[in-house]
Amino acid sequence: MIYRYQEWEEGIHNFDDHIILSLHLCLMIRNALQTHTAISKVIEIIETTEKVSFPNKERVLQAYLHFEALTNHDYTYSCVSCGYSPAVVVMDLHKKGVFSMPLSEIPSPPDNYDGHVDINNFWEAVATEIISRGLIPCGRKNPFVVPPSYHHWAPWIGPHTRRSNSVLNTEFEKMQSPKIPNGGENDDDGDDKINEERLTDELVNLKVQEVRALCKQCGVDDKGSKVDLVMRLSEKMSDRVTYNKVFEKVWGASGGWAVITCPCGVVYSVKFNLRAESPRDFVDLLLSWKHFPKVSVYDYARGLALHANHRQPGIFAPFQGRLLDPTPENVKQASEGKVHVNMPWLKLPKMPADKDGHPLTGSSQHFALNDVFHQGNSKDQREVLRKLELVPELTGLINSQCVEQLFSGMRKNNYFLNVTTPSTHIFLQRNILHHYNIARNQKMKRQYSKIVPPDVAMQCDSHGRIVLAHSPSAGMTTGSSVKEQAESQELNDGSEQRPHGDFTSLHKLSAHKAGWGQELQDSQEQVLSQVLDETKSPTQHLAMVNNIILTHFDFWSLGLERDIDGTILNCCLKVIEKDNAASLQWILLPVFIPGHWILCTHCSQPISWPLDEACNE
Repeated sequence: MIYRYQEWEEGIHNFDDHIILSLHLCLMIRNALQTHTAISKVIEIIETTEKVSFPNKERVLQAYLHFEALTNHDYTYSCVSCGYSPAVVVMDLHKKGVFSMPLSEIPSPPDNYDGHVDINNFWEAVATEIISRGLIPCGRKNPFVVPPSYHHWAPWIGPHTRRSNSVLNTEFEKMQSPKIPNGGENDDDGDDKINEERLTDELVNLKVQEVRALCKQCGVDDKGSKVDLVMRLSEKMSDRVTYNKVFEKVWGASGGWAVITCPCGVVYSVKFNLRAESPRDFVDLLLSWKHFPKVSVYDYARGLALHANHRQPGIFAPFQGRLLDPTPENVKQASEGKVHVNMPWLKLPKMPADKDGHPLTGSSQHFALNDVFHQGNSKDQREVLRKLELVPELTGLINSQCVEQLFSGMRKNNYFLNVTTPSTHIFLQRNILHHYNIARNQKMKRQYSKIVPPDVAMQCDSHGRIVLAHSPSAGMTTGSSVKEQAESQELNDGSEQRPHGDFTSLHKLSAHKAGWGQELQDSQEQVLSQVLDETKSPTQHLAMVNNIILTHFDFWSLGLERDIDGTILNCCLKVIEKDNAASLQWILLPVFIPGHWILCTHCSQPISWPLDEACNE
């Protein structure tokens, strides 16, 4: 039995009785990795500054990983704003985040393998390998190494987000011969189409000599221009042997890592692919979730919907995940920007909820939409019905660039991550993303704290969303109270009879114009400009009214030429109700445009106007 005594209370971490790190150094390395600085660079800086020599940098890396493996991380992987099961997700692949591993070294899965992997067992095995490196002498074979395999290789999904500890990984299905699509709506062509498209795109980035040598290896004519060579290889890639050779040349082995994030940019799931990306990878992740998202934004939404419906019929419904029935009229209207699809349940839960509805929205519908960078890629005109801008509730709120922004930072880690072993690569990347999530959540909490009264505590509700401690929020939007939702429902309903006295005729009512032409002071003008600045983040928190948090997007809907959001309208009325002078009476009248209201004041006498009779008038 081998022991390693730790002295964390004394501020040190013992790796192998020879390399001992201070906890301060461990935390400094952790923060350095968040700024995309390799551990070897950190050691070089210390050596140059202190004029001392450190042990082998690779051993220092292993010592730091040993520290992280023994640290009690929860790896929650969720957002304090969107909760454990976000209604809207954005998905993409970091295809350059790879580790060296020839495909020929991956064994075929057992005959009884059904695509399910125990996520805890796998990641505990990875942590065991990391920890064992401090116990096994250098040069001796480590029996705890976790080699890449199709049947013992799991993604990471937060414990509150996943359905159970048994998650899906069906990458072994990619080894099957590609299917020949017949052009129908139900073709399951998502896997091989995106694989071959990705590889063809990467072939273009190779040098002519490399492409020519690859053609010789694959038995393809190597004469002609680079474009000719790429086209010949692309046509030959329907053959699995040729495909594997091209894949190993382009990627070097592993297929990058796929992520699912919420609109805030917090990572919920990460899957380290052994082969090239396909919609299969993301469907594996989504089917492992406890609650399937309502809106999935992806660069190949059609392939995602087709593959998901092939594996679990009807999951993306209605209309194969499109927003409308793909009739010629709907396609024409959408192309001209003359049609919109409202999803009010993204703002306020559907009442009553659908059967098997999402816990945050109450809806049972699922949509697959294209991200903004790939909306024009498809030649199928029906795919215009997957545009984000067709949904008013998503405009300004969905930032499909959030994953690209994540990757732009993570690409700076490739120079040191891509040269590590598979186990080191996935362990360190999961850890880096964990601390990245923590930083984003802490930033959001700081934004909340600026607008929440100091005497009001914040906590997470049962869905993992941050709320005010005294505000019950189960089944409601963040910050809303039961009373406020009931009052809002009253205004929308208009069916409740209220006691009222004499009515004032319409010609006696007028909008108050006293302050319309008043010039703003410089300080007011500056604040207004900052609030309406469309270059700011639409989700930045600006104010709070009766526990309802208002963002830039809410104020843009009020101050710019666009449809006003009901949330800020209700907040305005709350402010008027609170600050209204005793001698001034207000009334809210509906006009003949659905959803529009007029706020009026009567100058001579108090007025009372029931909403139901106002509608009849």
